[in-house]
Amino acid sequence: MSSRLKIALFALSTSLFTPVAAWAQSAEPQPADETTASSETEIIVSARRRDERLVDAPVAITALSGAELQDKSMTRFADIATQVPTLIAGRAASGSSASIFLRGVGSTALSAGFDQSVSFVVDGMPMSRGREINLSQYDLQQVEVLKGPQALFFGKNTTGGLINVITAGPGNRFEAALRGGYGFEAREKYAEGYVSGPVSDTLGARLAFRASDSEGALTNTAAKTYLDPLGMARHRNAERRGGGRTLSGRLTLDWHPSDTVNFVLKTGYTDQKDGGPTDILERICGGGRTTPATMNGVPPSPNADCKVDGRSDSSTIPTQVAAANYRYAGDGHMYARLKSGFGILTGTINTEVMDVTSITSYYRFRQTDLNNVAGEAYPATFSQLADYEQYGEELRFQTKFDAPINALFGMFYSHGKFVFNTDAYIFPVPISPVTNTYTTFKRDDGFSSDSMSAFLQVTANLGEQFELSGGARYSFEARDSYQVSLPAHLGFAAFFPSGIRLDDRFRDNNLSPEVTLRYKPSRDLTFYAAYKQGFKSGGFNISQTLTPAATVAAGSYGSETAKGGEVGMRAILLDGDLSFNTTAYYYDYNDLQVQNFDPVTIGQVVANAGTLRTKGIEADFTWRVLSLPGFSLRGAAAYNHAQFYDYVGQCYGGQTVAQGCNLLLAAGAYTSQDYGGRTPPKAPRFGGSLGFTYEMPISSSDIRLVLSGDMAHTSSYNYTDTLRPDSIQPAFTKFDASIRLKGPEDRWSVAVIGRNLTNKLIVTAANDIPFAGGTGTGTTGTGLLADMSAFVENPREVFVEVGFKF
Repeated sequence: MSSRLKIALFALSTSLFTPVAAWAQSAEPQPADETTASSETEIIVSARRRDERLVDAPVAITALSGAELQDKSMTRFADIATQVPTLIAGRAASGSSASIFLRGVGSTALSAGFDQSVSFVVDGMPMSRGREINLSQYDLQQVEVLKGPQALFFGKNTTGGLINVITAGPGNRFEAALRGGYGFEAREKYAEGYVSGPVSDTLGARLAFRASDSEGALTNTAAKTYLDPLGMARHRNAERRGGGRTLSGRLTLDWHPSDTVNFVLKTGYTDQKDGGPTDILERICGGGRTTPATMNGVPPSPNADCKVDGRSDSSTIPTQVAAANYRYAGDGHMYARLKSGFGILTGTINTEVMDVTSITSYYRFRQTDLNNVAGEAYPATFSQLADYEQYGEELRFQTKFDAPINALFGMFYSHGKFVFNTDAYIFPVPISPVTNTYTTFKRDDGFSSDSMSAFLQVTANLGEQFELSGGARYSFEARDSYQVSLPAHLGFAAFFPSGIRLDDRFRDNNLSPEVTLRYKPSRDLTFYAAYKQGFKSGGFNISQTLTPAATVAAGSYGSETAKGGEVGMRAILLDGDLSFNTTAYYYDYNDLQVQNFDPVTIGQVVANAGTLRTKGIEADFTWRVLSLPGFSLRGAAAYNHAQFYDYVGQCYGGQTVAQGCNLLLAAGAYTSQDYGGRTPPKAPRFGGSLGFTYEMPISSSDIRLVLSGDMAHTSSYNYTDTLRPDSIQPAFTKFDASIRLKGPEDRWSVAVIGRNLTNKLIVTAANDIPFAGGTGTGTTGTGLLADMSAFVENPREVFVEVGFKF
């Protein structure tokens, strides 16, 4: 977006906002909504863009407080995912660099062009590229995981769910905190803190930061020096794997020029560098083999194994290769460098008849990385530049008429520009004297997008116990995408020709309605039923490998839609000591956007699945046990049945006709299989958790001991997009525990925190390794399955932590 257009849009939002602000400053202040929690079990959420008690909110939501996440030292989205049954999230190497699935619905990490089916919203700013999973999360007020289609309330329509992150803001008194710790398994040192309070009668400020440095908890088995097939030296990437360092800061300014007008500015910056997403890869050998496959005649490394055991071989590429026109390859070490910044200005006006909110946001990240998916013996490497810039504006109006009927309405606009460039070195051949490079192919990709929508919800109070709300969001999406192949090694010019350019112009619109009926027989009991639809834009696959077979048609994919409903109950019982919530749901996802990696052609195939149906039931509770003061229990459980219908998709490499690859004959070989009736990837049938906290005084000076423990169980699931039969993550159970000593008024604390204490290494996603088996499909399928590169998250972590408050 041009600077002039940004200034014009900002001026437009300001011109619409300022006259109402001026009027509001002379209006009488209105009393705040009665949303203050009346007991410790009550939680305030903003799932409908208003502060209300969780027991009043007719939505499927899991809310996690910032204090809870801090006590568990959870600062990554992958950590947070362990707190939500059926949420599977982890890093990935290519495309979006994220694999996020909720209730079995998500977007493959392979495509950088997909918007995420499960997206993020941070302080009102939508973020749907997926790389947000890498950002540290600290000094939070709350994280809300909203499940199912979310069309009305959060700017950009989503289909699978939404993770709403609310960072902490300044209070009305001065406070400061500092905490630091050491993680033994990863040799991690970290510190974070904040300074917050009033600057004047009308201005408050909060400055928060986090810094960490980790060597990694995974073992690197690579040799110090290893000669590649050309006799060039490769070196161990690092002694350990999974480490990195992060520097991040955030400033919040909260200005109240009058009792009815409020402006909040949040701005932050993160600089993160680590060994890259492939630093957490484990090799899984195809078909249960115990020895890694030979790749293009190159024997496997003796330092590689076929187990998910925290041990894998990670090496640099030769310095000669990195220096020879291999973009973003640096010095040959595997790495990822992410720089991210944002600014969010939220203005709120409260009048007698209407609340007006403006959210103006700017978001930018730039990530470069170099990745190896094949270990030290074979250089299946690729580098990437992902550079994204987004501007957004939302105007929202909420009426407050003294009448049974009120309305929420507004408009949303965002503009994005994405550059995604890739170089790959996947064949060990001598340098090309003409192009002076070893790289196999190069491509420049990207898109510019515009998202515009208008939304309306009308709420009618039908007496004292019933509330009926209905509305819709109309969305218009425009995306212009491109791909250009650049000169690389001339030895591969026939297969990866240079000079090819593909351009795609995509336009689509959608109307997503939503209707909810809420019944409250008492203040602390709610029943609801809702019908919802959702929408996610289509576009063009900018991660498509440019070969002679690549076309605009092959890279195009349609929009994804969702429709269905849910019923639920929210209750606070036992005089406020027990909260209980349950939701049953049924949704159909039509034209689900899917993408698979074809190791035979080194291509990435995009498609729209026919229908994915999800149905299930979820429940959670929190119980403060009065018979044992200071003791509380918590638990959650989810049953999810997800199934494909009317979906014919790609076979996995090596799959034979007898194994089901018997559809869509092309060039003498079947290429597709029937997914109908099968469970999609990353869709565990069951997930559940059970935990406790026990706080007890241990001295007359108000020193307290806090014990905490949690168990989380997830049933088995398939972690590959092609549902390979040998890619099953078995059911697992994780255990967390902590012991914390707190001083008077929490002025100091000392803690030992353990996560995943039984060291379960869980695979969140995997892809076939090129040339490591898995050749042919259907009539040409060999039945020999390729080795896989599997992404592993959350090894065991044990921290010692000290904190102070001032």
